Amino acid sequence: MTELLAPARPVRVRVDADGVPTHLESAAGWQPVTRVLNRWRIDCDWWRSPVSREYWRLLIDDDLALECYCNRASAEWFVERVYD
Repeated sequence: MTELLAPARPVRVRVDADGVPTHLESAAGWQPVTRVLNRWRIDCDWWRSPVSREYWRLLIDDDLALECYCNRASAEWFVERVYD
């Protein structure tokens, strides 16, 4: 089962030199990204209101799977979905 967070919630993310997330900040502090499960990019509505996002499905601390994205225009990160 999954929980869609609407609207998506802002999150602070640490990335490595290649832009791959290494840690996400939560109420408990910085949590390590154990594994990148999937990665994809969307670019749409370029003629109207452009959306450019890089999505990441991440395993956090070997326990929690999240779907996050980085808004490529603003470099802001958001959590959009939580998997249990």
